[in-house]
Amino acid sequence: MRVSRRTHQLLSELAAQQGRSVSDLLDRLAEQARRRQILAQYNARMGELLADPEERRLWQDDVDLSAASAAEVVEREPAS
Repeated sequence: MRVSRRTHQLLSELAAQQGRSVSDLLDRLAEQARRRQILAQYNARMGELLADPEERRLWQDDVDLSAASAAEVVEREPAS
């Protein structure tokens, strides 16, 4: 991968500060960017969902059902 001298210098400095290789640093930065993108997409979709009263009600119904199901499973488990 080709990068500018400035970018290479920055990456080298960051990698040295963190005690890792530039390749490892790039792997970590790429994974962080991927996760930020996933969270941004999730947040955008949740914003759309919560802005629509009907969608919000359906979503809340699902949340309530999941919580009730989880509580039922916990009640069935024997005490330790």
